[in-house]
Amino acid sequence: MSNYPSIKIHTCSENVENADFVDVDYSTSKFFNIPTITATTDNNINTFITNVTLTSARINFSSKYTGTVKYSVISIK
Repeated sequence: MSNYPSIKIHTCSENVENADFVDVDYSTSKFFNIPTITATTDNNINTFITNVTLTSARINFSSKYTGTVKYSVISIK
C-alpha cells in the first residue's frame, strides 16, 4: 500500500441559457470522498457550489447567466 494520496479529477463545461443554476453529474468518476469543486464563467458572474454529493452538485450563479460554465471536481483519498 502506498503512502501517497490517490487523486481523481473530473473536468467539464456546460452551456446554459438564462439560468440561476446548473446541476452537474459526475457519477462516472466514482469519487472516494465528497469532492472539492471550482467553477468559472466567461463573464463577470460569481459562482457558488451547493448540494455536493459523491455523484452530483449544483453550481449557482450570482445572477441569471447565459454562456459556458467550466468546472473541475477533485477528490482525494
